[in-house]
Amino acid sequence: MRRIPPAAAPRLLRALPLALALSAASLPLALPSMAGPLERAQEARARGNLREAQIELRNLVRDKPEDAAAHAALAAVSLDLGDTELAEREARAALEHGHDAAAATALLLRSYLTSNRAEALLRDFPQVETPKPVAAQVAAARAQALLILGRKDEAAQSATLARQIAPDVPEVGIVASNVALMQGDRAAAEAALDAVLASHPDNADALLRKGGLQYERRDLQAALASFDRLLQGAPNSVAGRLRRAETLIQLQEDARARADVDVALKVMPTNAPAIYMRALLGLRAKDWAGADSDLQKLGPALGNFPNGYLLQATAKQALGQKAQAEDAASRHLARNPDDPRGARLLAVLALEDKRPRDAAAVLATLAGRGKADVESLELLGTVQSMLNRPREAAMAFEKAAELAPKNAAILNRLAAARLAMGDAAGTEEAANRAVALGGETPATRQMLAFAALAQGDASAAEAEMNRLGAEGRKGETGAVLDGTLLTLRMDLPAARAAFEGALRDHPNSIPARMGLARVATLQDKPEEAERLLGEVLKQEPGHAEAMTQLTTIAAGDGPRAAAARAVLEQVQAAHPEEPLLAMALSAVQMRANEPAKAVAVLDAEPLRAKGGVALALARSRAHAAAGDWKRAEEAARLALAEAPSSAPARRQLAAVLVRNGDPKGAEALIRQGLREAPGDAALQQALVGLVREAQGPEAAMDVARQLAARPEARPASLVLPGDLMLAEKQPQQAAEAYAAVAKEAPSAILALREANAWRAAGQAEKATATLRSWLARAPEDTDALLLLSQLDMQAGRMDAAEQHLDKLVALKPRDAVALNNLAWLTGRREGKEAAAKAEALAQRAYYLSPNQETADTLGWILARNGQAQRAVPLLRRAAALRGTAQQDPAAAYRLAYALNATGAKEEALAVLAPALAGNQPFPERAEASRLLASLRTR
Repeated sequence: MRRIPPAAAPRLLRALPLALALSAASLPLALPSMAGPLERAQEARARGNLREAQIELRNLVRDKPEDAAAHAALAAVSLDLGDTELAEREARAALEHGHDAAAATALLLRSYLTSNRAEALLRDFPQVETPKPVAAQVAAARAQALLILGRKDEAAQSATLARQIAPDVPEVGIVASNVALMQGDRAAAEAALDAVLASHPDNADALLRKGGLQYERRDLQAALASFDRLLQGAPNSVAGRLRRAETLIQLQEDARARADVDVALKVMPTNAPAIYMRALLGLRAKDWAGADSDLQKLGPALGNFPNGYLLQATAKQALGQKAQAEDAASRHLARNPDDPRGARLLAVLALEDKRPRDAAAVLATLAGRGKADVESLELLGTVQSMLNRPREAAMAFEKAAELAPKNAAILNRLAAARLAMGDAAGTEEAANRAVALGGETPATRQMLAFAALAQGDASAAEAEMNRLGAEGRKGETGAVLDGTLLTLRMDLPAARAAFEGALRDHPNSIPARMGLARVATLQDKPEEAERLLGEVLKQEPGHAEAMTQLTTIAAGDGPRAAAARAVLEQVQAAHPEEPLLAMALSAVQMRANEPAKAVAVLDAEPLRAKGGVALALARSRAHAAAGDWKRAEEAARLALAEAPSSAPARRQLAAVLVRNGDPKGAEALIRQGLREAPGDAALQQALVGLVREAQGPEAAMDVARQLAARPEARPASLVLPGDLMLAEKQPQQAAEAYAAVAKEAPSAILALREANAWRAAGQAEKATATLRSWLARAPEDTDALLLLSQLDMQAGRMDAAEQHLDKLVALKPRDAVALNNLAWLTGRREGKEAAAKAEALAQRAYYLSPNQETADTLGWILARNGQAQRAVPLLRRAAALRGTAQQDPAAAYRLAYALNATGAKEEALAVLAPALAGNQPFPERAEASRLLASLRTR
């Protein structure tokens, strides 16, 4: 951040008035050869000491007030020094004492233009016709003044008049170039200058303008040649020195640029652009103190330079003056909100001050404006990753990769962010692109391995790990990879050893803790899993996976809910300032019917001053749960004020208004939201629900049909009439309503709604027909494939169900439900190949979602495949989670089968006998009865 690249070099002369193109600094003094003050003035000027020359000429005009040439020379030198008031006075004196009228008039006109007195020039110098040289000078100067005032048409007319009067006068050609440039015709502008230089090859003003145009079109060598020619004839031209220095900076010739700046400052020690450029060169040379000193000399004038505050911030940062640096960077960004350099510097300063959230906010604002460059987006992604915001990080890296598609490093960072957010397919895609670009690193291969593991693909993961070699599998990441692969293969003792080894070597490893927590869960050791998840959250309170797992247990109805809630409370007490943690805990507490605790957590001091829609909504819900409807309404209104377009905030406030006895106010609030966002499905549903509750189903149906008829409310509104019929327990009418709408506007949501309505109406065949018809149109609709496979299984069409699930798993390799169902179906078939496939599918399903369904499937497949020892813990867990043996005799039978295979016959009998004591039917009842008889005869 501290190096100012060539592209950041300011276009210094853009900040100066247009009159600089007519600067008298480049005019040679027409002085007669004579001894005394005039000769000394000439010598001083030749040395670049204009101040000394001015003093000599002042003395001369004081002693010889009638000397017109001396007055003219003093006017010219004063213009060089920027002393326009003295220049004007001396030019008038030169005219009064008979100096050449055209030359003296030119000096006088330039004094007006250089001091930005365009209006005064037009007033004081009406157009004249004679003498022609004077008339041409006046017409040219008036054209320049009109350009300054933005009066383009009048300026063009005046420039044309000047050309008609005296086309060979250099100032006439120069102003014609300026007019063409103002009209956007750069070719004509340069042609006009070429014409001047053809007859006046050493004209400094024309060379200055010509070099400037060459610089603008990035022909830097040509620009340098023009400025060289200018300075050969006018070595003390400040404008020429600065333009050449600017060009040399772009060409990375800083030493030569510094020499030009030094000459300019010798001529004009207080010249602000020269001081500024010296500061810029100082920064490039890492002379932080010198650059800072120069920038301070500029005082308030620093703000006149487009990059002034940016340079000051850079210098202050390098000097360790963080507060001043941040102030300057903020000033620059306020003036230039679309400048990524300023945003990056301000973000870096915030990071150095350990304020990553502020850094992210600055960069996100820039990205939101669509002005972020690659470096800014890359930094934003990095900061979001630091803040454990993988989704936001991935979005930033994705935009950076769009701008720099061949940057392998960015693709690797994108892969890491996608991996952190659980997007295994996206991780694989980005990492493979990085590899294709030659950006393969051990980390890339590790990410590919993790991506494969996240999708439950043990073979692909192992292949990637083999590519890593022994070195790549060392250290924390290698150990975590090994442990995760072993977990996926259900070799839980070995997986535990791998994770525990990683924690011994890396006690603060979050991935190792998460892996060990997963193993503990799979081994039915919930207390250990909860402790490990709590340790992760204490170390990293924003860890999404750990928070989700712990809150899921704490919010459930299982025997571990209270213990998990206690762990969550301990973690939140250690990090009371973390909003996500507080909101998660408050939701759990409200579910446990402890709203007072939820309110206390959300209103605690560290969070009280924090804003944000999510926090305000959480407070509103907590107060509502506690029965404090006044504060619930206040919090909901605050949420809506912070984000007027937030549908959840509007719905929450409407719900509170209804509870507070103001249903009309609630309805008006929702209708207002729909006026602003007529297609918002949540607001549409909320309005229909409000009307149904307040006025009944008929009034609600009228509203639903009105919304469905509005084009601006579609497609979300098309399901409203059918949804209301379902709510009124009219599934057949709902299915018919969905079908009627789907004929005009077919969609996935209508097809699924119709199929589920037919299913609820007990007409499974019509549900099946609906889904098949839709899949003929959209064969890769995964939701339709899953529902159709379930209907086929219920109807006994197992082969058809298996085909649908095969396709679904190929499209969604992380869908645990589809994997589990496919494993169950595949396990029905005979043969080693089917058995191996079923086991692999079941392992993936259980790894991705360890619950009673997946545990039951995997355990049963293992038991049938002769792996009873591995099956028993899984089936024991599934049976325990499903309830008593009488409640689920099928689960009891499968556990008894596995126990019997391990030789635990007494336990098998104890499990199976109660399950068959009743007459509850289940598919395996005959097999279970035979097993029970076998157990009793031994």
